[in-house]
Amino acid sequence: MKNIKFYVAETYNPDKSSPSMEIKKEITLDELEMLNSAFMICSLYHSITQIKDIVIENGESFKRYMSSKNLMELSKNKIKPEQAIMLANKAVLNYASSIKTYIDMETRLLKKRAPKEAYGIFNNLCRMFYDKHIEYRFWVNFRNYIVHCEFPYSIYQEEENGGCKIVCTKERLLQFDNWKHSKADIEKMNEQVDLPSLVDNMSSLIYAFYIDFFSHFTNIIIDGIGIYSEFCRKYDVKVPVIIKIADEKELNEIRMQPLPINELKASFEILKNNPSIIITEK
Repeated sequence: MKNIKFYVAETYNPDKSSPSMEIKKEITLDELEMLNSAFMICSLYHSITQIKDIVIENGESFKRYMSSKNLMELSKNKIKPEQAIMLANKAVLNYASSIKTYIDMETRLLKKRAPKEAYGIFNNLCRMFYDKHIEYRFWVNFRNYIVHCEFPYSIYQEEENGGCKIVCTKERLLQFDNWKHSKADIEKMNEQVDLPSLVDNMSSLIYAFYIDFFSHFTNIIIDGIGIYSEFCRKYDVKVPVIIKIADEKELNEIRMQPLPINELKASFEILKNNPSIIITEK
């Protein structure tokens, strides 16, 4: 087995097209393993941030598709009504499915990676949102409506201004008999139901889930910031990178290990934005 040596290097102008680097000092494997432990949150950050962004973008994409401007373009471009309706149903299904995926993913990550009490807290938050927000009740039941009943859009109407309207009716939604508490909400809606208007508040609730998610990893994040900061102070570096050299005579034996510093810092900023978390920075 090759005798690998580890070095810490300082990176200069990391955001420029031609960054430079200066090797500072050799470090031990134990020091590297301790440094790597600072970034335990980063894989979770990637997973939960990606699905959060997908939900938000799917909601925005659905709203854009159903906007008057876009529907006018559909009509001008002679898009067939069947195609226009199909794309509307696709957009709303993508949004509803991504919401379900977000909730399922957060459930899995909390059960697997967080302290035992975390899932119970998350579940209570879900129940509170269900009780207080029409949008949450609607969207968590909506995918079952599609699976067990039908798609919401089936009506294409030409308009006098040369555009079109793709309509979801209250009657069509109420053909589903398992809306649970959402049934009373739907019965109070207009005959033509404006589904895009139910997106913004739901997306805000997803973001609230996202902020709360990191609170369950407070100790991991704060410990990680402490370990990383101490490492930087010890070796007098601001933007460190790890250099691994298996054979000092062979350049192709040199490997660089960038550190996911941005993800760690982003997790810490999210934690600081949570009003229920009080952090005293030294």
